[in-house]
Amino acid sequence: MGQTTEQIENFIENKRDDLGANLNELGDKVNSMTDWKQQFQARPMAMIGLAFGGGVLLAAMMGGSRNRRSPLFTQENELAGTAAKSPSELKQAARETWGHVKGALMGVATAKATDFIEEVVPGFREHFDRAQRA
Repeated sequence: MGQTTEQIENFIENKRDDLGANLNELGDKVNSMTDWKQQFQARPMAMIGLAFGGGVLLAAMMGGSRNRRSPLFTQENELAGTAAKSPSELKQAARETWGHVKGALMGVATAKATDFIEEVVPGFREHFDRAQRA
């Protein structure tokens, strides 16, 4: 082995310092990813699109004016001459739409998190893909 106790302690201390620095850097990256102000500055159009989509979804869920045609009409209802869906049908359609939005957001968040972790931990993607296939 040929290493003295002091050399081993110095090696462990250096590794501990490196790990601490890496954890601090990872924490800074996580904080910047979750800070909506920084995200808006980095991607203003994406954030505006997200706000617009949220507004459209909220408007669809709230109903709106009875004079306007709801985007939640189905072609069958229009052909049958139905003027509007019942409140329970509108709520169900809004729930389904919200479920689709949540699923899409989770997919995007998972992809972004995987990309981020791959940057921090080289080789992560291979093991992640292997685990998904198993």
